[in-house]
Amino acid sequence: MESSDGVELLLDVGLDRRVTGSAEVEIGTGDGAWSRRQVLLLRHSPSPQAIDRAVAALRPHVDGLLFVVARAGRALHLAAERDHRVAYAAVDDAVVHFQGEVHRAGEQRPAGPGHPGRTSWARLAMLRLFALSPAGPLSQSEMARRLGVSHVAIGKQLPLPEELVARTPAGWQVVDRAGCWDRFMSHYPGPRGLTTYWAATGDLAAQLERIEQVARPAVSGDLAADLYAPWRRPGRVVAYVVDQPALEEHGFATVRSADATVELCTPRDPTVLTMSREWPSTRGPRRYADPLIAAWDLRRSPGGDVDEAVDQLRARALRESLWA
Repeated sequence: MESSDGVELLLDVGLDRRVTGSAEVEIGTGDGAWSRRQVLLLRHSPSPQAIDRAVAALRPHVDGLLFVVARAGRALHLAAERDHRVAYAAVDDAVVHFQGEVHRAGEQRPAGPGHPGRTSWARLAMLRLFALSPAGPLSQSEMARRLGVSHVAIGKQLPLPEELVARTPAGWQVVDRAGCWDRFMSHYPGPRGLTTYWAATGDLAAQLERIEQVARPAVSGDLAADLYAPWRRPGRVVAYVVDQPALEEHGFATVRSADATVELCTPRDPTVLTMSREWPSTRGPRRYADPLIAAWDLRRSPGGDVDEAVDQLRARALRESLWA
């Protein structure tokens, strides 16, 4: 379960919403106004004390909270009835409780896997770095610089498995780049954060150009794979942004994920954007996610040729320098 599951459930129950950041969403109140909510993703429904603490810690610029949980407990339900600053989206129940009213989706949504524990973004990013790194060893400081994290954060995640990376007098030397790639792909939980889904007319290149008028996205998925290792025709724009732009003003409409031509994510993983790189294009420099993030997103794409496209991207990334 992700925060985006709860945010998408808002649409399923008939509520308008606009994602405004990695942990904030605005919900339409039905009278043309919007209620800005801080999104809290929890593995279990909170206790009365936890709810009170969250309300007391509300950010000054928000109107309330949106708890995203698998199922809402009695304490959360009573709090949402009593205090309209408390709202929740219960994903497994397909229920949203907002401003004292219960909204139910038209059909039950399938239950998803439980939300995993704390994720080490730095450790996963180090696997990406070594999968794409040059032959020479990397110092701890150089790794921190390339990943955009602190020297201390790198130190806490070392050493990596010795069958993948070895320590030398000059720094850390990759032993098995392919193993680093495969380890990342099998362990990465996704960038998390909040994702919005959009649809518009025109081909994907034109839609991306319109997005670039209001944001500086890091392109991933189909379009990034088409740059790194062309194999199949792109079917959707997948991109990462610092802040969610208001695309309604540029001819886009919010839709469910299955109907989207554009997927924009404000990632919780801070290394997605810091490890992205600019590549030249016909309209000037365009930013792309690194090949492993692109491969992870590509693997989620529909189509019978996805596995072959991922294999082509992996082979070329390990054979050539696609990222520097």
